[in-house]
Amino acid sequence: MNGAGFSKLLIALGGVIAHPRKSASWILRGTLAKDPTIVAQTYWYNGELPRVPLLGLLPSTRQVEVHIPNAFDRKFGTSISVEEACHLGAIARVLLARKVLEIGTYDGNTALVLALNSDPGGVVVTVDLPPDFDPEKHQSTLTFSHEPINVTARDELGRQLGQHPASTRIQQVYGDSGSLDWSKLGGPFNLIFIDGCHTENYVESDTRNALQQLAPGGIIVWHDYGMIAEVSQVVDRYARESRQLKCAALEGTRLAIGLHQP
Repeated sequence: MNGAGFSKLLIALGGVIAHPRKSASWILRGTLAKDPTIVAQTYWYNGELPRVPLLGLLPSTRQVEVHIPNAFDRKFGTSISVEEACHLGAIARVLLARKVLEIGTYDGNTALVLALNSDPGGVVVTVDLPPDFDPEKHQSTLTFSHEPINVTARDELGRQLGQHPASTRIQQVYGDSGSLDWSKLGGPFNLIFIDGCHTENYVESDTRNALQQLAPGGIIVWHDYGMIAEVSQVVDRYARESRQLKCAALEGTRLAIGLHQP
């Protein structure tokens, strides 16, 4: 635990001692909560970024209309939520993004969100491991093979793309994001969404490559900020050290956003 985290812990303990009845009430409510979404959000405690509304960062999102395909065809805890899809679609619309890159295709729904809300003449490039990738057989072929990885069930990969009309604007690329030559993916990109392998090495590598392929004034969005410690640590580090990015976490989501500052 770093110094800031320890300070927060001391403040929290002080609050418990000073207001035992109020603290017990919060603990009881958390224990008795019936809604799994509310319970899951209590685990979004990682990370140091301020949580802000998207409207505060991108005021023009107030006027946008967002298209959410297959809004409720989602796996709880794995898919981006409807709220997150709405945020991501709004960002794509405000940017009028012509080139979008997604790391981590999963079932294809997020690629559809990006395609339907970006410039109609644009393209969404989405990257995932090949359909025949078997973690038990092919782990050693990955760039960071010493780390356990999260792999989409191969029968789920791109499932929602199917015959959806927006899939004509989506380019599927198969490969390990840690070893791919990102300069050949078609950038620079206006918007890059990072939701691939969640280990620290992969998030670091994906973020570093994303910065190299981001167009001036573009935006990087990371998923699982707050929920996954490794993701949060890498994003926090870039928020502190990068002069190119203005970073924040988006209220009510597991999204962190980095606005490029040329």
